[in-house]
Amino acid sequence: MKKKKVKSTRSIEDIRKRRFLLFLALLTGVGLGISFPPFPLGVIACFALVPLLLVFEYTDGFARPLRYTYIAFLILQVISVYWMGGFAHAQHGLQMFAGVLLILAHPFFFFVPIIGYLLIRRTYGIVYALIALPFIWVGFEYLHSIGDLAFPWQTLGNTQSYDIVRSQFITFTGIYGLSFWIVTINAIAFYLVTKIASGDWKIKSRPAIGTAIVIIIIHFIPFFYGSAVVSDEREYTDTVRVGVVQPDSDPFNKWEYSRLFITDQLLGQSQNLVPDAPDLLIWPENAITYYMMMPHNWLYRNMVHEFVNRTEIPVFTGLPYTKMYTSDEEAPRTAKEIPETGQRYESFNAAVLFRPHELEYSWYGKIVLVPFVERIPFADIFEFAVKIRRSIGVGGWDVGPDTTLFSFHDRFGNEKSFGAVICYESVYPGFVRHFTNKGADFLVVITNDSWWGRTPGPRQHLQKSVFRAIENRRSIARAANGGISAFLDPYGRILYETELFTQTQTVFEIPTSDYLTFYAKHGDVFAKLCLLLGVLPVVASAGERMRKRIFATQDKYRKQYENNRSSQ
Repeated sequence: MKKKKVKSTRSIEDIRKRRFLLFLALLTGVGLGISFPPFPLGVIACFALVPLLLVFEYTDGFARPLRYTYIAFLILQVISVYWMGGFAHAQHGLQMFAGVLLILAHPFFFFVPIIGYLLIRRTYGIVYALIALPFIWVGFEYLHSIGDLAFPWQTLGNTQSYDIVRSQFITFTGIYGLSFWIVTINAIAFYLVTKIASGDWKIKSRPAIGTAIVIIIIHFIPFFYGSAVVSDEREYTDTVRVGVVQPDSDPFNKWEYSRLFITDQLLGQSQNLVPDAPDLLIWPENAITYYMMMPHNWLYRNMVHEFVNRTEIPVFTGLPYTKMYTSDEEAPRTAKEIPETGQRYESFNAAVLFRPHELEYSWYGKIVLVPFVERIPFADIFEFAVKIRRSIGVGGWDVGPDTTLFSFHDRFGNEKSFGAVICYESVYPGFVRHFTNKGADFLVVITNDSWWGRTPGPRQHLQKSVFRAIENRRSIARAANGGISAFLDPYGRILYETELFTQTQTVFEIPTSDYLTFYAKHGDVFAKLCLLLGVLPVVASAGERMRKRIFATQDKYRKQYENNRSSQ
């Protein structure tokens, strides 16, 4: 009976420990989840990783820590991006599949920085691991923004979109600088907590107070720098008047609308803006739902040309675009085929600029496509993916050939240029900066966030533009089908925004500039440096563990050999 009581006591203690560790993991997941928009609680992200780091101190090996890591980041997905599956309207099967896949599979990606941290922690100790953690994390975030499975939506720096002043230094580092800052504060705060919890430091001891002061200083350095930048704001003498049309078309049923109805509605809303003398009119992503640029749709294309020529106002619109290949041209293997003729073609989620008295037009095909919904990952590599793309329409957009710089003349005859990104592309800082580096005077984002209803989705997407404006020091005009359409200045401040799900149109004057920030010129130098400095200690730790294992094995065999000899 006595032995059973001991066993029972141990079991109870183990259950309590598991519950405590689960609570810590949940604390991290919830803390990170409510740090992202629409919650204006970005400061919580600076301490949200502390509970998870504590979990690693109470667990051995790698399996158990990773289980709690999965739980923490699963909670983050549920809170932050549950809306991506479109479950509220449940009208898009592939979208819901992609949403479920994202929620369940994306937490595994966060194993990468955690395994790196644990390797160093188990090999060289807590101090070296915490020093390396910000570099490892930023290196992971940079890698996670590359390739077919990239998803930088939850880059930690994105939690700070409501803190415009502190974010100003990302003109040098990009969004990854904010992530580095957040993880650094987490690492120091965790070290302080462990020292006090272990009894090594008293709360009012000099080391504890000194460490707390360091945290406060690091927290306020970006604020002091940002305040100086904003107070010494550049005076922008060049401006452009941009009109944005928000048609608020049903994202599911609008594909059934007649071509005449769609074109008439957009032109009618645009006509309402003519008295405000805009230099450019912007219609949102897929405002035109049919292949307007194809020869058989010349009537509707001429309606737009007539409006542009009569008003002298260029129109920039999102639409589907097709590139046909002749028998003499070599089509990509991913190109689709017309069964009746065998002719190959590519289709793009694209945008076109109509300029007054010009029949020639510039177009841009979306390059960064949403996985599964717009493009099957690795579709240009694996044959099964190629077949899927050829057989279905959804997920079958092709990758645009190159970034495009659009140009037009304003009402004073001055030439203006802009770079335009379509929807999901605005999440990628390294991609957007190419347009600025090419000479864009301002940036345009066209999108259709109506898929997500009245969820955090539209707000989260808008807040990403705050960072693109700061990184590039460019104003942004944002046209969204059902909202939120907006105008941002070069410091990331939202000057004007529309209400969700309203049919409206507006004109706003925004600054233009040819100034290139460090980030616009050089891109993700900071993130790449972090990647290098993060990989080195991880590799060293893995090598050291392997060396110890080899030596331990050799020692084991040596002792066996000596025992065998002595027994003989």
